Amino acid sequence: MTPTHHTVLIVGGGPAGLSLAVTLGGYHPFFRETPAFAARFGSLATFLRSAPASLLSLDFGRLVDAGVAPVDLFRLLHHPGQGFLGLDQIGMTFREAAPLDYLLLSRESVGGVWNNAPEHMLTLSPGHWMELAFYPLVRYAEETGKRIDPNALISKRDLIDYYHAIPERFGQSARIRTDQNVTRIEPHKRGFLVTAQHADTGEERRYTCVYLVYAVGQRCILRQLDVPGETLSFVTNRYDRPEDFPGNRIAVVGGGRSADWAATELYDAGKQVYYVMRQTQMHHWQLIGDSRYGLPYYTRLADILESRDPRFQAFYGTRVRRFDESSQGRTVTVYDTSGEKTLDIDHVVVEIGGMVDYSPIQGFPALPLVEKYDNYRFQCHQMPVHPHNYESTVIPNLYAGGYLAEGIGLVVIAMHGTTYAIAGDILKKEM
Repeated sequence: MTPTHHTVLIVGGGPAGLSLAVTLGGYHPFFRETPAFAARFGSLATFLRSAPASLLSLDFGRLVDAGVAPVDLFRLLHHPGQGFLGLDQIGMTFREAAPLDYLLLSRESVGGVWNNAPEHMLTLSPGHWMELAFYPLVRYAEETGKRIDPNALISKRDLIDYYHAIPERFGQSARIRTDQNVTRIEPHKRGFLVTAQHADTGEERRYTCVYLVYAVGQRCILRQLDVPGETLSFVTNRYDRPEDFPGNRIAVVGGGRSADWAATELYDAGKQVYYVMRQTQMHHWQLIGDSRYGLPYYTRLADILESRDPRFQAFYGTRVRRFDESSQGRTVTVYDTSGEKTLDIDHVVVEIGGMVDYSPIQGFPALPLVEKYDNYRFQCHQMPVHPHNYESTVIPNLYAGGYLAEGIGLVVIAMHGTTYAIAGDILKKEM
């Protein structure tokens, strides 16, 4: 089978990959001076005022030397204030240009991890921090008739509908292929050889490219507890809504944002909740305290815990020993420093996060990965990159998109910050 060749292949359809796809597809950012940006970042405004061409043509190396990382530059342009100030205050405008030959491969619909978030889950930030700069939520709402407040927390359903609308809205649908599991990325005389299998049919396709952007996100592989009984039918690592869990007694194993959401929503649906966490009570309450006055569901979680209602029992510093099922019922055995406890349950939700899968990258020099953590319980292994273009330091023309780039903070305001530096670097190489 002769591989199909493209100049660029993007692996991953989350916000980072999707944003880059539209940019390579011909939507380029230009500086637009606004009162909000000029008032707060006058020296940057002066610098950008002298760059009449696309912002993709900027000398990002010079900016980094001056202490301005690309991710920070475009964050400030897109968000000159903490709140949404109006379309006329965004420091970028987008103009159409000739597209570059690219293809995006994703194992699910565009939107990445948000496709699998709980149905009613709210984001961690106002909606406009989750938008892609070339398509503000306000404009999307105007075009679709939806009612979305850009300064309010946006729900998973509204956010994923927004992401799903982007390929057709910007004429990129033909360049995006979903249900594609990328199994191998190998060296090739033309750059990279990529093998992908269709998720349903198993049909295999191969592609070559000059540049490859790896933007698969931090939850490629869901973590496992590696305890007996983990594969029993009543144990699941996917939580969507309370109605999916008949019965009354639910154990939630985790401690991160998704587990917090599941435990809270299940309790409010009338369930008996056992919340099992390895972390200490102090660590958990540190995040609750930081979030309870800005995120309504953390206000609710704090109220539940402070009520000491026996219908919600939190087990801190606790690990799972095993899951069991017999004619007498279903149980989960947990343990802490005081010994073992066995809980009678109907279902178990395991929400312990995931990790980046770098295993498809084969035959190249080993990637020296670095661990990244932040106060919001995001964690992943990032790829060492050059800070001005997010290109791998060991594999030329391999770029780390979004969270996978070393130095990118794991907070939502930076999730698509690598887009423009990567696109600009590739376009310069192709000139």
